[in-house]
Amino acid sequence: MFRKCFLSYQEDLTYMRTPAFCFYVIPAISYLCSDAADGDSDAASTFCSVMEARMRAGLDAIRPIAPAASEAVRQILARFDRFKCNPEIYGDIPARYKRLLGKLTA
Repeated sequence: MFRKCFLSYQEDLTYMRTPAFCFYVIPAISYLCSDAADGDSDAASTFCSVMEARMRAGLDAIRPIAPAASEAVRQILARFDRFKCNPEIYGDIPARYKRLLGKLTA
């Protein structure tokens, strides 16, 4: 589902209830950490936005998947160049992921 078009489902991840989010975010993470996501700059950008929005809604919405999310953010940052995110279009996404990781591991 996320391989076909991450953008089609990212908004759903942002607004679904916590139990559904915790279920569906795992396949999203799997996609982002796979080679299939190479070149998918939109997915790298919007996943960060999804996680930031979920954090603003409260840490309880993230807590059940915090370990998986933290590991995913580390993997995303370790190989971020593969997403081909143009900073002129997307801004400094790695800096946003680093802030997110700090909140997830606090």
